[in-house]
Amino acid sequence: MAEFFKLSGAGNDFIVVDNRTQLWEKYDIQKLCVFSSKRGTGVGADGMILIENSKKARIKTRIMNSDGSEADFCGNGLRCAARFAFLKVIAGKKMTIETKVGVVDAEVLQDKNVSLRFQMAFQNPLLKEVSVSGKVIKGYYVVAGVPQFILFVNDIDKAPVSTLGSQLRSNAQLPEGGANITFLKFEDSNFHQYRTYERGVEGETLACGSAAVAAGFLLKKVFGKKPPFSFKARSGKILEVDFPKEKGQLLDCLLLGEASFIYKGQFSDEYLSEFLK
Repeated sequence: MAEFFKLSGAGNDFIVVDNRTQLWEKYDIQKLCVFSSKRGTGVGADGMILIENSKKARIKTRIMNSDGSEADFCGNGLRCAARFAFLKVIAGKKMTIETKVGVVDAEVLQDKNVSLRFQMAFQNPLLKEVSVSGKVIKGYYVVAGVPQFILFVNDIDKAPVSTLGSQLRSNAQLPEGGANITFLKFEDSNFHQYRTYERGVEGETLACGSAAVAAGFLLKKVFGKKPPFSFKARSGKILEVDFPKEKGQLLDCLLLGEASFIYKGQFSDEYLSEFLK
């Protein structure tokens, strides 16, 4: 038997396991992630997170999407990783987390909330016109750990996330590897709503942390809006984004949101036997 935790970052849910002793290395992790993420024959999740040892921080994360690909950065996943490390007494309330894009500071707060603070180098948002089925779609290309293509919509509930999102996700006119497609409802205040079609999941997720950070940067840089920003995800949960310090293209970023512990369980030996190397 091998233990896992199920956590949800504002609706973006993950299977989280402790790999500090390399327990999971005897399995085909990519295949295990794909099958265990399926909601009919597995646990059901948007992906899987492995907590590992780090020489740079308190813990290191490997964040995998439900298709088995690895994500460079995932704000919701990192908050879940921090909550897991705290619950398992791997780290205290304050910790550092090594990711593919650098070290992130995390703090477990009250009411299931976790805050992340990290530095990120942003390029100026790029306004792009992309052709889809004979129509020209205008949006902004922004990289916040992972690439985002952000479109503005008037009605967030009617946004064509599944149809247009899937068409744009791997569009040849976007950089190689494609992008998450985020539909953003622009508000006059600092409160906004968004929905995201995520690459790697290949569908809409109930929340996307990096999309909220990218949208916040876009509103600040292009539209002159002053942070902090509140973003309502499809789950109904709120993600708070702020940029307290700026030095050229290097920004201090804050991401605050819920990281809920749903349950813990064990994979049976019978189930895991299918994934042995």
